[in-house]
Amino acid sequence: PLWFFELTPKLNRLLRYSFPYFLFYTKQYFLCNNDIAMKKILVSGYIGFNNFGDEAIFKALCDHLEDCEISVLSNKKYENIISYSRFNILEILKAIVNCDVLISGGGSLLQNKTSNISLLYYLFIILLARFLNRKVIIFAQGFEKIKGEFFEKLLAHTLKCTNFVSVRDLKSQKYLNSLGVKSSYLSDPIYSILQKTQIKEKHGLIVQLRDVVDVELINELAFAIKENYDGEITVLALQKELDEKACLEFKKHFKNAKYYCHKDIFETIDLINRAKYVISTRLHGLICANALKSQPFALSYDDKINTLIDEFNLQNINIYDYNKTELYQKLKKFFAAQFHCLEYKKFEWNEIDTELK
Repeated sequence: PLWFFELTPKLNRLLRYSFPYFLFYTKQYFLCNNDIAMKKILVSGYIGFNNFGDEAIFKALCDHLEDCEISVLSNKKYENIISYSRFNILEILKAIVNCDVLISGGGSLLQNKTSNISLLYYLFIILLARFLNRKVIIFAQGFEKIKGEFFEKLLAHTLKCTNFVSVRDLKSQKYLNSLGVKSSYLSDPIYSILQKTQIKEKHGLIVQLRDVVDVELINELAFAIKENYDGEITVLALQKELDEKACLEFKKHFKNAKYYCHKDIFETIDLINRAKYVISTRLHGLICANALKSQPFALSYDDKINTLIDEFNLQNINIYDYNKTELYQKLKKFFAAQFHCLEYKKFEWNEIDTELK
């Protein structure tokens, strides 16, 4: 028919001009699984317990992966994030089936100092994800000596099954090397928030305590502070469930002291940022203080605190091995000293992004 011959040149022109676009978008369709923005990420960690450090790390991760579909194994629901119950095996299975990548961390998840059950729980999730052929990334975790040869070998075997292992400090990397596990040193993810935070003018003292601090130490700490410091005091709980009792016990010694319990990540960081001195038992309280140039004093109870003390030469006492005179003298020196902050390693996302592609 005549109409066919009239239409043919138009079809030829249409095909000629549209074919390159057809090839481009077809290629993008088949390569979409290599695009970070298309990934479904499941996060496993100590999330949903209102612990400042873990919530800050989770916030940093979510902000960086804002173009991904993020879900989480959590103790509570989050707005705009798919949340699965971390204690329900069917929910855990569903979460892993629905993801492309499992991110385990940060923090110190893979340890059995508190209990073997905690270690086995996180290892189970990792191994289940690998069994279901999901990519697994160990995200900037801290490691310390595992108790028991069986558990140590199980940890090493599990980590070797993952796609990428990263650590937050060199001591952790050295330990994993001894187990034959290759890892990348990234530093703590909370630095990705802190390195964008402007340093504020400093005044006042923050005292942050947790359940490991007994009444005797609280009394001696209060006495030493009264003798050596005469200024504004804020008592800070970074996790209500574990910190509040010790913090309120300390506050009894200072009628005019303010009390703040962590609710919002950026409000807590701002509070630490404005303090001149910070006395803390928690790792991320000390990390924030040091990075934001608020002079830190560590009340050490754990290897992870000791690692930070060694890295930045922080003034400190060991809460299990001290005497009253030592505490008094160290705090006297602390309040009199000029603070010289050592530079920290900035957190870089390049290696994580590469693994997610």
